[in-house]
Amino acid sequence: MNYYDKELQRLQQEMMEKKRIHAKLSDLLIQESDLEKRTQELEKIMRREQKDVDRLTGKSLTAFFYKVVGQMEEKLTKEEQEAYAAAVKYNGVKSELQAVKEDIGYCQNCLLQLKDCEENYERILAKKTEQVRDLGTPEADRILQLEKRISFLRIQQKEIREAMEAGNHALLLAEQILKELNEAKGWSTADILGGGLMADFMKYDHLKKVQELIQELQNALRGFRTELADVAGEIPGDIQVEISDFLHFADFFFDGFFTDWLVYDKIQESRNCAQQTCGQIQNVLERLEQNQETLSRECSQLKEELEQTVLAL
Repeated sequence: MNYYDKELQRLQQEMMEKKRIHAKLSDLLIQESDLEKRTQELEKIMRREQKDVDRLTGKSLTAFFYKVVGQMEEKLTKEEQEAYAAAVKYNGVKSELQAVKEDIGYCQNCLLQLKDCEENYERILAKKTEQVRDLGTPEADRILQLEKRISFLRIQQKEIREAMEAGNHALLLAEQILKELNEAKGWSTADILGGGLMADFMKYDHLKKVQELIQELQNALRGFRTELADVAGEIPGDIQVEISDFLHFADFFFDGFFTDWLVYDKIQESRNCAQQTCGQIQNVLERLEQNQETLSRECSQLKEELEQTVLAL
């Protein structure tokens, strides 16, 4: 391999990386816009719920009314739960927005470093093409084509590996959530059958773990979506739509959950949703694996042809 070969491979990798980062950046900007709107909405809801709590704990007419009718404690607990749920959702989305902004900054910096790679590639390619023509053999031109295609396939394989790593991480978290919900479901059943304080405590403990894992899953799913942005065109079906569908799992889980998590049906619904999310992630991973195998077969065939062509010279 001469200087031109090494430079062409390096610059081709840079061009593919630039294309990949552009795709990621486009998706991240969409996420940023959606999350900014969502953050504003949740902040309004959080402030409204907190006002309800303040109204009940203050010397308002509403607080006096509930105190008189003997429902002050029950109502306050419900209002506090709703305020807490709103705060959890707001903080979670705010954290996601900050992470997306950081990713956008990183992508923009990378693009600045890669801004001249296409021009450099065309310049080196012209020199290599001239060198190949000087050899005066048809095999030399075929070698150039094979090397370019093999380099492209290797980059594609790398991108799919990265997407699969992100997907497997998200799947692991989703499976952990499902496990905790299964445990919560079991203790909820025991609670209904008169399991007492222990059953109630264990149910809450597992649901608390679910709450902690939910934000990790949401971030992992967004990372998976970002990694898929540059390979989606290579995979049959609209993967981006599918990813967007199960990005709403956290919203489903938190909506009304803190006020309803004593209810068995709500745990069951969340469990079904977690199962669906696992299935969707697995479906995308299977298609990525199939595409990876196809790329691998083509790469092996081309490498064999390249070897035979070189030996024949």
